[in-house]
Amino acid sequence: MNRKAIDMTTGSPLRLLIAFTLPMIFGNIFQQVYSMVDTVVVGRFVSKEALAAVGATGSIMFLMISVIIGFTVGTSIVTAQAAGAKNTEEIRTIFATAAFLILAESALLCLLGNLFLRPALKLLHTPEGILDQADLYLRINFSTCIAPIAYNMYSQFMRSLGDSRTPLAALIISSVVNIILDLALVLLFDMGVAGVAAATAIAQALSAVFCLVSILKKFPEAVPLKGGWKPSAAVSGRIIRFGIPMSLQNLIVSLGMMVIQSMINGFGTDYVAGYTAANRVDQIALQFLNSTGSAVSTYAGQNFGAKKKERIFAGLRSGLLMSSFMAVFLSAVLLIAGRFLLMLFLKPEETTALSAGVSYLRIICSFYLFCGAEYVISNLQRGVGDVAVPTAVSIIELALKIGAAFLLSARFGIAGIYVGWPASWIAADLLLLAYYYLRTRPKLKQLGAPETAE
Repeated sequence: MNRKAIDMTTGSPLRLLIAFTLPMIFGNIFQQVYSMVDTVVVGRFVSKEALAAVGATGSIMFLMISVIIGFTVGTSIVTAQAAGAKNTEEIRTIFATAAFLILAESALLCLLGNLFLRPALKLLHTPEGILDQADLYLRINFSTCIAPIAYNMYSQFMRSLGDSRTPLAALIISSVVNIILDLALVLLFDMGVAGVAAATAIAQALSAVFCLVSILKKFPEAVPLKGGWKPSAAVSGRIIRFGIPMSLQNLIVSLGMMVIQSMINGFGTDYVAGYTAANRVDQIALQFLNSTGSAVSTYAGQNFGAKKKERIFAGLRSGLLMSSFMAVFLSAVLLIAGRFLLMLFLKPEETTALSAGVSYLRIICSFYLFCGAEYVISNLQRGVGDVAVPTAVSIIELALKIGAAFLLSARFGIAGIYVGWPASWIAADLLLLAYYYLRTRPKLKQLGAPETAE
């Protein structure tokens, strides 16, 4: 194993999770910078309509990313378990298989995206004045989707082997490139939303290449030997078995988010712009909690492969402690400084949009504690191969979110839509905890021989 990679099967669970999570936090934040910079540039230097156009694509972009993440999670689980078991031959096979999956997935997404983008935007009741700009932004992103697919696949592969620093380095470099290209293509070449989409595609391609080269150099033991560059049906089956529930979950969630986006679009351009800005701030904050959950998944996967059940239990406790601390801190920051953060995207005179954004942040961030717990518990279950129930819970969570939005928006306006988020988080926590104590924990107690958590 590469000396810079972290072996999570030995040592203090809390210290390991902290060391592994910190680079992931910064990496995920830099990944959010792609869309955030797009939003800042079009909002401050193009027009409110351009900002709304980018924002109106949010649910469709989430759909694309969700499908990507589903299969990369499947790769991550099998890689982490193979790393915990110290099975180098299987790691090589996984790497070769992942390369073929990247090509197949990108071809499919590019084709389907370009066929159905405009009808989807109309179905979402996208305002006519921003329809063409939103359509252009999406077509560029779907046509270049091989870049984010390759980056996510290779970065998750390295993280599963215990290296969370290299993906961070890739994103720092590509984020800087993205910012420079955004400003150049918009300010110098007046390309508008097409400029920010093209800048993002180029930057993501750079991060993908960086990760691939890093794997070849830092993990030579993971690179297939001569004649080994062929997909394995068995490994593909395992990746698909773990990945399909996650992709299905993300697909359903993204479709549900389209319903919510459609409801928000109905309030008009000012409210779409306010929601877009607030959602960008929210997504940055959630990377702290999401990163902790992802670290727990890798930790659980490696220890499951090593058959160390007590370390998995200790990892859950440490993950919940970390996420709780982060949630309280993030809530305090957004409650105090949320309005000022929104002004990164919106001009001070856009009072209606600002008020809509502030309302979103105040409601959502007050319940981050429950969101963080959901990330940790569900990711631990995925790490040990229990992927079906977290998927089912996420579907129930979405149904509650949409139901609350429909019921409450008529009485409380757009704020009623936002209340569905915390209500669904609390329900998901209760369901996940019930399954953990009834099924996951008893299953893990049968794993391997007795050992300490160290």
